[in-house]
Amino acid sequence: MALGKSLARALSHMLFRPDAAKRRFMGRHCRNIRNKRILEIGSGKQVNGKHIYSVRDRFDSSNKFECTDIDPSFGHKILDITKMRISNRYDIIICFNVLEHVFDFHPAIENMHRALKKNGQLLVLVPAFYPLHDEPHDYWRYTEHSLGKLFSIFKKVSIEHFGIRQYPFSYFVAARK
Repeated sequence: MALGKSLARALSHMLFRPDAAKRRFMGRHCRNIRNKRILEIGSGKQVNGKHIYSVRDRFDSSNKFECTDIDPSFGHKILDITKMRISNRYDIIICFNVLEHVFDFHPAIENMHRALKKNGQLLVLVPAFYPLHDEPHDYWRYTEHSLGKLFSIFKKVSIEHFGIRQYPFSYFVAARK
């Protein structure tokens, strides 16, 4: 069973190349960012001290970049976005491949909104057509329409699909407070 899941995940990455899409999205929204306070939610595992899932290395060292995760074994600051009480602290929040694992996603989105400074930017990536992973904590698959409603508390929202529109592999959301 585990081999089948691993194979499905590897095949989906070979066919759709989501990492390349993520790099393009980051290039469009994170170019020339300097001296900003950035929060990454769901930074993922570290292997031999290297951030293998984090996008930290794509930012200039002038930025104050905070890696967080809910799993204490990953070696980052522990953060539960459904319970965080942070206000007006970050210029940018990055939340890639996390919201599908958050059962109570409404407070999570509201908390990220509150944590951003005025005109702050939230960057989100969620899978759509993607194998279940990290079970039993893989709860949701969102659509372009549900994402539009969920992020309507933001001043400006842009939603991009990756893949064929009717069968998207994932969605990217750029939202401005």
